[in-house]
Amino acid sequence: MALLTPLTLDAARLLGARYGLEVTSVTPILAGSVNSNFSLSLAKGERAFLRVYEEQGDSAARGEARLLDHLASRGVPSPRPRRLAAERGFIGDHAGKPVAVFPWCDGEARCQRGVDAASAREVGAALARVHVAGASYADAAPSRFGPDALGRRLVGLEGAALPDDLRRTLAGLGERLAALAERPAAPEIGVIHGDLFRDNVLWSGGAIAALLDFESASRGSAPFDLAVTMLAWCFGDAFEEPLARAMAAGYASVRPLDDAERSAFYDEARFAALRFSITRITDFELRPAGTGVHKDYRRFVARLEALERLGPRGVGALLEG
Repeated sequence: MALLTPLTLDAARLLGARYGLEVTSVTPILAGSVNSNFSLSLAKGERAFLRVYEEQGDSAARGEARLLDHLASRGVPSPRPRRLAAERGFIGDHAGKPVAVFPWCDGEARCQRGVDAASAREVGAALARVHVAGASYADAAPSRFGPDALGRRLVGLEGAALPDDLRRTLAGLGERLAALAERPAAPEIGVIHGDLFRDNVLWSGGAIAALLDFESASRGSAPFDLAVTMLAWCFGDAFEEPLARAMAAGYASVRPLDDAERSAFYDEARFAALRFSITRITDFELRPAGTGVHKDYRRFVARLEALERLGPRGVGALLEG
């Protein structure tokens, strides 16, 4: 769970007033691993969602709010940030940190057992709609998780006291990162989500109600983003290829990958698995026990190895639907 910045009822009422809201109670949401999130109960029985950005600065939070406003206005089912009532923009502040308020979205995330071909196809189509809507958004920043940034994370662990098995894993990840850093650049598009895991999609009545958590959104490649989403949704105890093919078919029904994107898919998929293997080690594995959500890096190392066993032809075949 993440609850790094407390929010009292008095503070929530002051913040709510800036957004034209009358707050009657505030409840922490003990989910996520980066930001502090709260449910606001409002007059007349309504609710709102308040986020305190723990890592993003004011500029990045404003950029995310503008992006969400852009996507929502073009039909993407993402929560549209609420504007400040008597001030410009979307972003307030609390305890020296940026704050945004969103409409409350009812719905539930799916567990891995609840993912079937129909839902995988729907998620693929929803991701493609993000890419189509984001094509007209010109202000997305570069990814914070490029090869150089991941390399710096690995360098930062060189002097750490690590178990032998983790050190061997890091050596293998470093070799792969060096090789993939030399891969031909995949074509970039205006916006990718970058983190469309199962807990970032809410479902209601069998349909997608909302896509959440665009904090990792950036410029990037469509095959990378599709691969991230496949690896998040289509891997239980092993890689479930029928789910991956269904997701690819859903994506292609809205936005077919072009030849250059299809050619890049294998390397972009390996880089996606590598990215989350490394960040899960540096963000979660080395935390003191009990200080937050633990996300096991081994799950993404297993995904990386599964992709490599399939090889370029096998991974490419996943795009055939």
